[in-house]
Amino acid sequence: MRKYHSPLAAGFILSLFLLGALLAGEKEKTGTAPVLRFSEQLIAGKYSYAYGVAAADLDGDGDIDLTSQDVVGGSAARGEPTLSSLFWFENDGRGNFRRHVIHQGEPGWFERHVISDINGDGRPDVAVVNNRDGHIVWFANNNRPAAGPWKRYVITTKCPRAYDVVLADLDGDGLPDAAAAGYASGLITWFRNPGKKGWDREWSRHVIDDRMPEARTIRAGDINGDGNVDLLAAAVGAENVPPGVTNVKQHGSQVVWYENPGKGASGPWKKHVIDNTTRAPIHGQLVDLDGDGDLDVVMAHGMRDELVPADRHEVVWYENVGKPGRGLQWKQHKIGALPYAFEAVAADLDGDGDLDVVATAWSKGDRVVWFENPGDPHGKWKMHLLKKDWKAANQVIIADLNGDKRPDIIATSDNGSRRIDYKGANELRWWKNEGKR
Repeated sequence: MRKYHSPLAAGFILSLFLLGALLAGEKEKTGTAPVLRFSEQLIAGKYSYAYGVAAADLDGDGDIDLTSQDVVGGSAARGEPTLSSLFWFENDGRGNFRRHVIHQGEPGWFERHVISDINGDGRPDVAVVNNRDGHIVWFANNNRPAAGPWKRYVITTKCPRAYDVVLADLDGDGLPDAAAAGYASGLITWFRNPGKKGWDREWSRHVIDDRMPEARTIRAGDINGDGNVDLLAAAVGAENVPPGVTNVKQHGSQVVWYENPGKGASGPWKKHVIDNTTRAPIHGQLVDLDGDGDLDVVMAHGMRDELVPADRHEVVWYENVGKPGRGLQWKQHKIGALPYAFEAVAADLDGDGDLDVVATAWSKGDRVVWFENPGDPHGKWKMHLLKKDWKAANQVIIADLNGDKRPDIIATSDNGSRRIDYKGANELRWWKNEGKR
């Protein structure tokens, strides 16, 4: 039987359709469309100095554990004795953590650290900088990592004001070597992993560059696509240089990469400039942000007013130009303004197939934010506040802590240092990615 719809009924159906479309449009305009949500959890508080966090499955149970450090004692600035500890936090698989000791009572100042299988036994080990004393040490994971302490080895005692460290196979022998940035020394140095027979003595030291004022970032990756692991570095530069000065010889700020010479990495490493005009690069990451098959760079610029005024602090990304790029031409794109920006890292947080960026803002900025990729990273990014008034937020990383296939966010906050008139939060926290709701 043929169905018959009156003009009145047809008009009513059309009205419902238009009303639904209008409401959907209004929902999008008012921001009530599904948004990415996070729930916040404190892992550990009451640190004396919390700066450094890393993630890996340390006990081989299939979930991601965390490491962090603490420093107790007097003021390093006044040369007073301090003692450092390194901890790991055992994950129960759901993002609940139990603290274990890797090492305690190290004289000096542990800070940033990195996880890799240094000795080739299939278990992740941890290498950490001792900033004040200029050492890099590593701790070997054992069959019962929760029993602790882990066995301590020395990579070097000759890395003045060691600040950041990365582990990667730089000489192509299958073992992870170490590379470090020297905070006050201006040194970029790498250290050759000697293998089992050499772990009881210091690793051989190779200086790549000695003119990186206040060197901070050190990261590893094949930037030019030749199969060798290169190094990314950033130098903050000098304080109290007028913000209009763009001559690198005067301000020293620079983002660069060093080309691995190959053949055991024994030759000189060629220095390539990514940016030497934008002031105060602090911490960033190598990542293929635009999906074209080469490594780009995300970077936070700012940290403190003495370097550049806060209204010029920002998070940017540098496009490795070409398809694929070879690291010889770079183009800067702004992600967003962020006063006192400290660190930027990238991951696909919202599951839409492109990489978003998470960033921290240090003392006076005191926040964690994430920037939503518009789909084309050359476009306008949207900033979302994750946590405000979190005093002295510093390092941030991304990992799936509860096994739900969504990237979560982990960060530490330190004590704020003598540069501010309030205390930092001194905490380790994580933000569970709840997905879009």
